[in-house]
Amino acid sequence: MDLILANGEIVTAHESYRADIGIEDGVIKQIGHRLGPAGHTVDCSGKILFPGGVDVHTHVEFEWMGHTTTDDFHSSTVAAACGGITTICDYAVPAPGQSLQDCLATWNKRGEKSVVDYGLHPTLFQPGEHTLSEMRDAVADGYTSFKIFMTELSQFDHYAPQYLRCMEEAGRLGAMINIHCEDQCCISYMTQKLAEENNSNVRTLPDSRPRISEGIAAQRALWMAHVADVPAYLVHLSCQEGLDALNDARARGQTCYGETRPIYLHLSRDRFNEEVFPEQYVGWPPLRDADQMEVLWQALDSNVLQVVATDHVGWSTKQKTEGKTVDELLPGMSNLETVLPMLYSEGVRKGRLTANRFVEVSATTPAKLFGLYPQKGTIAVGSDADITVFDPQKPVTIRQRDMHSKQDWELHEGFEVTGWPALTISRGDIIVENGKVNAEPGRGKLVKRRTYTS
Repeated sequence: MDLILANGEIVTAHESYRADIGIEDGVIKQIGHRLGPAGHTVDCSGKILFPGGVDVHTHVEFEWMGHTTTDDFHSSTVAAACGGITTICDYAVPAPGQSLQDCLATWNKRGEKSVVDYGLHPTLFQPGEHTLSEMRDAVADGYTSFKIFMTELSQFDHYAPQYLRCMEEAGRLGAMINIHCEDQCCISYMTQKLAEENNSNVRTLPDSRPRISEGIAAQRALWMAHVADVPAYLVHLSCQEGLDALNDARARGQTCYGETRPIYLHLSRDRFNEEVFPEQYVGWPPLRDADQMEVLWQALDSNVLQVVATDHVGWSTKQKTEGKTVDELLPGMSNLETVLPMLYSEGVRKGRLTANRFVEVSATTPAKLFGLYPQKGTIAVGSDADITVFDPQKPVTIRQRDMHSKQDWELHEGFEVTGWPALTISRGDIIVENGKVNAEPGRGKLVKRRTYTS
């Protein structure tokens, strides 16, 4: 064997046990005791062996609102690897008039810099008859999920019948529909009202995109998915109203899933009252009142929500501070390096999640939903050797100077966690060892995904 991980505690979504892992040709060859011989053995005593994280919601390199992210596929995936994530699924966003195939080709060119494996979700904009054939080709090529924004960004209300047709086609193809749920009518009304009151700024962002806008859109999205007979995946839910929509849809027998992101678990809208750089906390949807954090933790624990993903976007301080009104503020932040340590420290160590549930929401379920399992998302014989060797006792104070994103600020500056990756292994290669990056740009591979129905 090429590599043996000895004496560690293996934790999957369903079980925890102590054993050695034998790795050969990039896959897990054996799990047991007294394996060998091997070219290299790592003593993992006192460490936990988790499946490498699978983050199915990233924007690692793209243009948005006239800006180009400071992070690219190399810096973003280095940050991911340092945080124990070994697979990402990025949203491929077409330029105006660009076909899905040309868009995917553009994203794959960018992906040549990746150090971890990646998949792609094509995004649908202003769909027409041509879109249906492009969707068929995309699924045939292994891109088996599609993103829809229910906002003015995609002119959703204008093209709603065409989007519904695309949802129906996705269902017919066995694909998943990923939906950003915010109601544009509500947002436009509240934004105009704030402008008329001369009160449109970063501190009032949550008022411009209130919880009810998420609830309205989530209910509408799931009823449309019901009509289209397609499985629906609601991204970055932030509040009770989005969860209510999921519960209502499941009660009527629908297949639907919910994702949340780290900012909603760890931060509240009080952050917008900070004197220095409150723009760093801007996301869509915005941060909610503090009581919603515990609502989301409980939803993760009880399987109302199935996935934690970052919605990672790396911007510079200059980019984040250029906008002044609520409709000019740039959403998003770097999160790939901190998501797993913070989820473990705040979730597992504080008794909000079991270690198995931690694995389920950060690796196994996203891999299952998006056609990557069991190649990714678990530790099993025959699976890719994507493994995070995690030190559960290591104290870390998060500092921007120690991070690997090109973003020149850190959202969680000064946040103290207990537990951090010691080694990150991707397809049998040790790509990060105690913070040292060993991976070269381009070692990451595009992963073609199976359909949801398969």
